[in-house]
Amino acid sequence: MHLAMHNALNAISRRYATYGPQRASAGANAQAAVIAAGHGVAVQLYPDQASSLDEKYRDMLATLPDNPSKNEGVVLGGEIAAQIVAARANDLIHDYAKTEPFACGKGPYGTGSGAWFPSVDAPHQDALYPRASLVVPLALTSPGQFATILPGPPKLNSGIYLRDVEEVKAFGSATSTVRTPEQTNIGKCCSEQSLYRTFNEVARNFISARGDDLWESTRTLALLNLVMVDSYTAVFEAKYRYQFWRPTMAIRAADADDNQKKTIADPNWLPLLRTPPFPEYPSGHAAACGSSQIVLESAFGRTTPFTATSTDHLPDYSRTFSNFDEMARECAEGRMFAGHHFRFSDDDALYLGRHIGRYALRTILDPLP
Repeated sequence: MHLAMHNALNAISRRYATYGPQRASAGANAQAAVIAAGHGVAVQLYPDQASSLDEKYRDMLATLPDNPSKNEGVVLGGEIAAQIVAARANDLIHDYAKTEPFACGKGPYGTGSGAWFPSVDAPHQDALYPRASLVVPLALTSPGQFATILPGPPKLNSGIYLRDVEEVKAFGSATSTVRTPEQTNIGKCCSEQSLYRTFNEVARNFISARGDDLWESTRTLALLNLVMVDSYTAVFEAKYRYQFWRPTMAIRAADADDNQKKTIADPNWLPLLRTPPFPEYPSGHAAACGSSQIVLESAFGRTTPFTATSTDHLPDYSRTFSNFDEMARECAEGRMFAGHHFRFSDDDALYLGRHIGRYALRTILDPLP
């Protein structure tokens, strides 16, 4: 949606490179073009919400004076929305977002220690997003473009693994006695399904405070959402390549993990939040936080304080950060507090996400000379 809005604006006045083919319409009303482009994509993405989206669309257009420029903007926005929808028609994102029955044993750990299978506390026993390797990314050349920068999970008898499994066992437990109330809140906030909404709200607050124009603000939002989508695509490709077990499985089966009984099993251990129905390594949220950090720093600076508000597990709960790096690191650590990830997985994902963010800034929607 934001890419269509970006392309529509740059058809009126070219300030940035566009996503795919471009046309020119210098006389079109910019606001009308943005409204029409956003609506044209939104109704394709969310057909079940078409009625409410159409109503909002009419209300927004009604605020603009009726004239040929407005009409030209509506036509332009609609055409570019159709172009973007057509360009992404075969991106397989709908296959990526499905659940399927999972056959354990096809990953590098076989059916032994380290192998992922749906956890007893997962919302269902199917695998979610198993076909991420088929998705056509937005900026990346393939889901596995940066696969070589991931070292993979450590050996089960390594010092890193032993350290991190003990850490999540203590701090990520549903009944933890060492996790502080603040760390519990961080774990919940950093496990939100609405991470997109949180980061978009942060960006919009900066845009409003600084008074960015339509071109600047739309490009920022397009890049932000693009890198988050590509981060999750890259992460899920890696998750099903490694198929590494979650802390819930690792801790419950610790007596059989081939590390000379240096870990002790707790067959009743459960995480703070329910275990997601897909493999552990690497962390999707941490990668999205890392890529978002890079885009937000590029747009608003590396030393800018801000406040982010939870919208899911803890509605209206806010966290204040001194910079975007602090936010990204807390987001990664929060996945351990939730009991969903080992620290090594969060750290590696943060590194991956930052690579994706920098790559996108170098290769797409560039400022024109």
